[in-house]
Amino acid sequence: PAASWMECSALKVGNRYPIEAMAHIQLREAVVPPLYERRSDVAIIFDLATRLGLGAEFWGGDLAAGYRHLLAPSGVSLEALAAMPHGISVPRAPHRYRKFAELDETRGAPRGFATPTKKVEIFALKFAEHGLPALPVYVEPALSPLSRPDLAERFPLVLTNAKRPQYMHSQHRGLPSLRKTAPNPTAEIHPETAAEYGIRGGQWITVETPGGRVRAQAQISDAILPGVVCCSHGWWEACPELGLPGFDPFSEAGANQNLLVLNDVHDPVSGGTPHRSTLCRVQSL
Repeated sequence: PAASWMECSALKVGNRYPIEAMAHIQLREAVVPPLYERRSDVAIIFDLATRLGLGAEFWGGDLAAGYRHLLAPSGVSLEALAAMPHGISVPRAPHRYRKFAELDETRGAPRGFATPTKKVEIFALKFAEHGLPALPVYVEPALSPLSRPDLAERFPLVLTNAKRPQYMHSQHRGLPSLRKTAPNPTAEIHPETAAEYGIRGGQWITVETPGGRVRAQAQISDAILPGVVCCSHGWWEACPELGLPGFDPFSEAGANQNLLVLNDVHDPVSGGTPHRSTLCRVQSL
């Protein structure tokens, strides 16, 4: 896998809070060398681009050259950042309003917006050019009781997916302070649905779709619709300090929600897979 943030250096430009931090630049150095053969995401992308013949667009695979390109408008050098571990603040550019109305001297017309017509497009021309709906339209999910009633006979519940606010996607399950607040992967179920399937709160259950099967701990909640199951994703890491286990991401005995999602069903516009809506069934363990 790619190296963790502690194993690689990175350029950090701006933070959200407070507003003064938005103009602060840091070169974040690695805390420890990468373990095994791991490399940073950026290094993997640069090397892949070079192998695909795109080296010129990626500064010949040179990460430092890419960082210098990003820093050029600020006037701050990479060497200066390396000598200042706490970072360097640069003057913030003043806010400009109505930028779309400013004159584009190359065209002799207002700048407009980043659309083919330079206007606010309610009708998306790019979508229309590719044979896609140019106006918003509701499309029934590919795997739902309405679109696949045949499949719903075996998988009568609707499965959706959400992250736990304690964690960052698949990270931080090993931190005791966070793990004790959300110790296990959960499947939220409405009381009526739980009663129908004989499921009690805190009980371990299986959640199964046409794509696969995983385990989760039932969480009874009237905040979810009857007939819907909401699983939390990102579970694999153990927390030895609390004696809480990890979960094999490739096993049915694990809790990897990706195993439940079919890869051959995807959105024709974005290419996204149905993580938020598919068919499932549940069973007590």
